[in-house]
Amino acid sequence: MTGWIIFGSILLVLIFAFTRPVKVTAVYDRNPELRIKILCFTIVKVPQDEKTKRKKAAKAQKKAEKERRKAEKLAAKEAKKNGVTEVSAAETESAESSDNTEKAENADDSAKSGKAKKSKPPKKKFKMPDIDLDMIRDYIASASPPVKRLFRKIRIRDVYIDWVVGSDDAAVTALKYGGVCAALYPAFEWIDTYFDTKIKEINIEADFSAEKDDIFAYGSLRLRISTAIGCALWLAVRMLKTYLKYNPASGAKHKPKTRPVRVKAR
Repeated sequence: MTGWIIFGSILLVLIFAFTRPVKVTAVYDRNPELRIKILCFTIVKVPQDEKTKRKKAAKAQKKAEKERRKAEKLAAKEAKKNGVTEVSAAETESAESSDNTEKAENADDSAKSGKAKKSKPPKKKFKMPDIDLDMIRDYIASASPPVKRLFRKIRIRDVYIDWVVGSDDAAVTALKYGGVCAALYPAFEWIDTYFDTKIKEINIEADFSAEKDDIFAYGSLRLRISTAIGCALWLAVRMLKTYLKYNPASGAKHKPKTRPVRVKAR
């Protein structure tokens, strides 16, 4: 009974964790930061805290110390073995040298005769593989529904961008300002089309007195682990069906449906 209780508790914890979203928070400033969290646990943080750096340095130092001790033990064992077999090695060295010279002479003779007999194989010409456009279209059509669903389930929140464009030259500043506006606004329109996005504010300004750009950006992304796993399994099943359609088990090549040829009436 106790085992079933433990198993049920672990299963409930896993279900609760898989149904919770993974949160990715990114901040771009003079000190950029990236953080990935699930529940209250931080999985990835860039840059790392000083405490985390010290822990990793201590672990690396302990690992290096273990490797050093292991190498010392192996060196001691090898030294003992060499001390015991030193006499026998000296006796067999002369016999091995004579055998090696005979083997080398025989190998040279066989190599010369083999080179004379062997001829260079003909070079294979590279052929472009046949591209089946129907197959490519079917693969794209199979992958489209799960990928679109995954994109729609990604929630992008609290997007805030404050970009002050500046440079040494006023003309360069104006060109940069136009390029940033022409690239950034359409990009977020495309993102809003495919993702569940809520933009807080996007502010782009041109400062002709500034010598360089001043950028501050913030945003967060959320996705449930269960949603990602479900979309991945759905994609795998659809891709497998398409693969079996064009590569059946019987080995017969699939021929896609084509329109019948129309006969012109005379």
